[in-house]
Amino acid sequence: MKKIKMRRFLQDKRHPALDFLKYVGPGLIVAVGFIDPGNWAANLAAGSQFGYKLLWVITLSTIMLAFLQHNVAHLGIVTGKCLSENATQYLRPWLSRTILGTGVLASISTAVAEILGGAIALQMLFKLPIVLGAILTAGLVIWFLFSNSYPKIEKVIIGFVSLIGIALLLEIFIIPHINWGQAAKGMVIPFVDAKSMPIIMSALGAVVMPHNLFLHSEVIQSRQWNLKDEAVMERQLRFEFFDTIFSMFLGWVINSAIIIIAAALFFPRIVTEISQAQEMLVPLLGPVAAILFAIAFLFAGVASSVTAGMAGGSIFAGIFAEPYDA
Repeated sequence: MKKIKMRRFLQDKRHPALDFLKYVGPGLIVAVGFIDPGNWAANLAAGSQFGYKLLWVITLSTIMLAFLQHNVAHLGIVTGKCLSENATQYLRPWLSRTILGTGVLASISTAVAEILGGAIALQMLFKLPIVLGAILTAGLVIWFLFSNSYPKIEKVIIGFVSLIGIALLLEIFIIPHINWGQAAKGMVIPFVDAKSMPIIMSALGAVVMPHNLFLHSEVIQSRQWNLKDEAVMERQLRFEFFDTIFSMFLGWVINSAIIIIAAALFFPRIVTEISQAQEMLVPLLGPVAAILFAIAFLFAGVASSVTAGMAGGSIFAGIFAEPYDA
């Protein structure tokens, strides 16, 4: 009897950690959406033009995003339906179809921009023409969307996010002259002037992306636990919060790292293009840093293209009150 009790105690003691690992995934899928090529462009512009002063925008927008994503994830868990399905059920048909139709178009537009980002990365790495790079990136994204189940896509996306983070952290370790005091100040003290407003608005818009709200409410249901059991639902709600906060924090780290790199290396020289930033890295840090930068950008473009496609599929399925099956 003592052995049985001891075994149960050990299992219960390990259970929360194991549960958390089971729940990690949906938040990271969403986090990819705000480390996409659009974010890179906005962050590089922020760091190269204003140094560390606009890091607070990433902090503010990440807090806003965590609040929104947490709420739509709860919606998906409690109702068993995604945001798109709920809109179809509770809004007037003309209103829901208008909103969701524009959501599908927004997802398509976002995916096109992300595919272009992947093409730019391939050009930086292999000197491929943009058109050829876009075709290759689009083909890879379509293959992911139509030949893989959601669990496989989740693992790939987690791998991509990890590699992006590792590449950027290596970049930071290579840079010898980062002013961490100014960076810490910039993360919490707002700086706003007339010249910075366009970049502030673009950075906010690049982080808080509406299609991610639809996507999170869909993928959070992928675990398919029994929602009729209140204890299971409460556990799912609790660990969803940790997954969301962890994932948003990781996105905050990656976006902040891009601004810090741009501020340390390029300020006050204005960088307006991703390829321009890569070219400037070579004389400053050497070819290895430029390659790491391009690899991270490639993973960001491919991963965010996949999630934009998933978001569009979820919204489209919800128009017909159907769940999206990735």
